[in-house]
Amino acid sequence: MVSHTERWARVRGVAWGAALAAVLGCRSSPTPSAGKEVIDVHVHLTQADAVAPLLAHMAKHRIDRAVILASPDLTSGRGGSGLSGYRAGNEIVLDAATAHPGKLIPFVTVELGHDDLPYLAELRRRGACGVKLYQGHNLFHERPLDDPSHQAMWQALADQALPVLLHANTVRYRGELEAVLRAFPSLRVACAHLCGSRTDLARVESLMQAFPGLLVDTSHGSAGPAAEGFANLERERAQLLGLFSRWPERFLFGTDLVTSGLNPTSTEMWDLQAESNMGLLKAENFRFFRQTEGQSARVLGTYQGLHLPPEQLGPVLGQNAARWLGACLR
Repeated sequence: MVSHTERWARVRGVAWGAALAAVLGCRSSPTPSAGKEVIDVHVHLTQADAVAPLLAHMAKHRIDRAVILASPDLTSGRGGSGLSGYRAGNEIVLDAATAHPGKLIPFVTVELGHDDLPYLAELRRRGACGVKLYQGHNLFHERPLDDPSHQAMWQALADQALPVLLHANTVRYRGELEAVLRAFPSLRVACAHLCGSRTDLARVESLMQAFPGLLVDTSHGSAGPAAEGFANLERERAQLLGLFSRWPERFLFGTDLVTSGLNPTSTEMWDLQAESNMGLLKAENFRFFRQTEGQSARVLGTYQGLHLPPEQLGPVLGQNAARWLGACLR
């Protein structure tokens, strides 16, 4: 699996000097209003030496807290397969959160099978606040989400009222997700990337209608998937605005930042990722890579943002996350 940083570097046809100059030229990106706490619920902290750059990045973009997610080797760009390396990823986020309590909120990763139940208990004793689950992604999908061997873990997550951030490919595994949500209605689940439906808002709307407790994050990661998502949300802007008006309490701000690659090019891309994800919600227009007609490569372009009113922007940027995280913020 190619890391997010490598994906940036492989965007075909982009002249990096010109691209970065353009990024630096749009530093008047939207920032939160004073007095409004901003919580990024989707940050992959992949290495210990990225903590200081991450904190500086948060300060630069006025992000008050970040949910830092433990990452397996595949997500961190270290290779491997499946969930390999996830326990090492747990150590990274627990150590970072211990050093920066309240600022960095640790979400650990577990194998859904029942064998990880004692391990979850240990992680909880050590300060784990919530859980990030990757098994709804096709690269980590070894068994159905509703497999019988997963039932004990789902029950434990529900019983302990732990916030869960779940990556769910709802094209492939929607039925499995629905089975889990029906079986465990008290699960405190936030479904990443508009529940895998950035290019099909009708799907996320039907899921939110069917499961009133389901939250979704608005995160877009790097390169192709984000560009495709932003382009579709621009086309379906009116429908997305309707969802925010209908359920303002159910959306969470996230960036899907992956902290691998500590070099000037990578950290400039961190900036662009934060600005575009914030811009989607707050701005009239924002910049990110896009595929333009007549060009085979993605280039920096402008998208129309949602420009949410204050009564919707405040909840999505932080208030909804604060309720979902609950005791994690104390």
